Formats: sequence, C-alpha cells, structure tokens
Amino acid sequence: MKGEHNEEEETVGTLEELPLSARLIINYLEFEHLINNKNYITFKEIIDGTGLGTRTARNAINLLRKRGLIETYLDVKERRRYMYRLNFRNLTQDRIDVTPGLYAIDIGLGTIPSMTFRIYRVLRATAVAFYTDSVPTSYLEFTKCTCAMQRLVNYEPQGFEEIVYTIANNGGSVALVMDSLLDSQVVKPYLDAIYQSSDGNNRIMIYRVVGVSPIQVALELLLMEREDKVSYRRDNIIIRVITTKETLQLRDYIKAYVLAMGNDGLWFKEYDMGNNFNGLKAYIVYLKV
Repeated sequence: MKGEHNEEEETVGTLEELPLSARLIINYLEFEHLINNKNYITFKEIIDGTGLGTRTARNAINLLRKRGLIETYLDVKERRRYMYRLNFRNLTQDRIDVTPGLYAIDIGLGTIPSMTFRIYRVLRATAVAFYTDSVPTSYLEFTKCTCAMQRLVNYEPQGFEEIVYTIANNGGSVALVMDSLLDSQVVKPYLDAIYQSSDGNNRIMIYRVVGVSPIQVALELLLMEREDKVSYRRDNIIIRVITTKETLQLRDYIKAYVLAMGNDGLWFKEYDMGNNFNGLKAYIVYLKV
C-alpha cells in the first residue's frame, strides 16, 4: 500500500511539467466531463475540440496514459474505436478558493479548449466580470457565469475601483478579464487605481489567473528547435506563432513580440522592424481577421 501511495504522489502535481498539447487535452476533457457531463470522449472529438494534429494528439494521449492521468476503454459497439476519460484519482484539480478580492485573468490564447479549470472556477464565483475589447463575450458566456458582465472601457478607473472595493468588502470577488499581451496599457490605470486606494489596514487583494499563453506555445516550439507556424483564431483576432531563423518584416499587425533563447537565457521583446535577431526565434503576432 505504501508503494502505491508514493507512486500516486509522483503522478500528482506534475501537470505543469507536461507539454502544452497534453495540457490542452486535459483542459478539454475536464470541460467535457464536468460541464457537458460526458463519461467518455472519442479520439475524433479530442482532435476536433483541441485543434491538435493527429500525431501530436496520439503522442500526448500516450504520455497521459503513462502518467496515469487518463484511462482508455474499447468501445463495445465499435471495437476498433477507443474512448478516453480523465483519471480523477491521479489528477490534481487546480482547486482555488475564490476569496474576496480582484482576479486579473489573462485569457492567453482565448479559445475554449485553452480555458483552464481555474479560470472557469473563478468566473463562476465572481459577482462582476469586467472585460476588455480583446476578450470575446462567447469566452465568458461559455462558463455559464451568472455574474454581471461589464465592458471595462465603459468605466473610469476610479469608478472601477469603487465597485471592486464595495464588492470585496462585502465578501465578494471581481474578475478583470484581459489579454495581457494586448491590453497591458489598457488595464494599467485600472490596476493602478486599486493599488493606490489600498492601505495597510484595508487592502484589496489582487490575484493573477493565467490561461494557456501564446508565450507557452512559442517556448515549446523553441525548445523543440523546430521552425513552424501555428495559428489560433479568437473572434476577429488571429494569434500567429512563427518560429524561424529568418528575420521577418511584419506588416498590418495589431501587436507583435519576439521570444528567443540566447547565451544569456531567454529574452522577450516587443517587435521592432528595425531590429535584427540572429538564430532561431519565435514571433508572436496579433492580426485582425
């Protein structure tokens, strides 16, 4: 029994070490099980739901099976088809007690399969969800959140701070939903208003919640030393991650960043057409559809 317990402890808590493809599958299965009440998921459903390629999905499923995080069953009606489900005994849920305060949610890719269970839990528990214009309302509506959804720019920073202060001091929580790469300047005055209004005795707690980030995708491609292109569509925005040794001249983009691994470690900069970057690097580009 002791050996079994140790083996389970080795499995639990390893989610952050998994490749992005495996984490996307876990996120997708969580929602299918816990929200759509499905007991088993087919391989085709995993492909359609995550957008992963067939080979990538198979490799990720095999890894998850070895870790004991998913279970496989043969469909008795169609014996050549396998069905999958999460093994919740070995899966550490991202449990979060939603305590009073402000939750700054970075949606990252912002597609439904990339939504983490942590984001889902926070949005379901908040009284008000303020969102920036880069966040699709469909992303919020998917959670079946009963919170009030408010467009952030309809409020001044001081008015925003007053609402957060009132709700937090009455035992509730507020969400600020954004894309941190696109919205850093937009949300800054609102977060500054919270910091400036807080004192030592009556401080509003700010918690950061992060989805699957395009930086994670870029870093994974760099670690594989692979030149590649991947795209994600989020409403009227396309997020494109390109790894290449060439120096790209980008045009007609909303925002763009460059991630590279040099002798001094990782560096991450906003794209500048005049800069030259040597070696393999990842471009993260936001484009209008």
